[in-house]
Amino acid sequence: MCAATSAAVISAAVMAAGTLVELDSEQFVEIANRLQKNGAFIIHGKTGLIHKKETYIVGNQGIILYCRSESILLSIKADIETKRLSLLL
Repeated sequence: MCAATSAAVISAAVMAAGTLVELDSEQFVEIANRLQKNGAFIIHGKTGLIHKKETYIVGNQGIILYCRSESILLSIKADIETKRLSLLL
């Protein structure tokens, strides 16, 4: 695949899915609490097939913020609890 085609495919994927930004747990809790007060939903679930990780997601203006941790639950109330999450990175 040529560079121009690759760039077009990546650009289309970003426009369709938004931008994914991984944060550490402290940053995520601070920002997610602020966004939740303005009506954003926080989603929590597990990702990974073998090594399960606690994953939190919140979206704002086309940017998807997420945080993963091995086994620690964050001090934040999730609006949506799922059995399993899939993040396509």
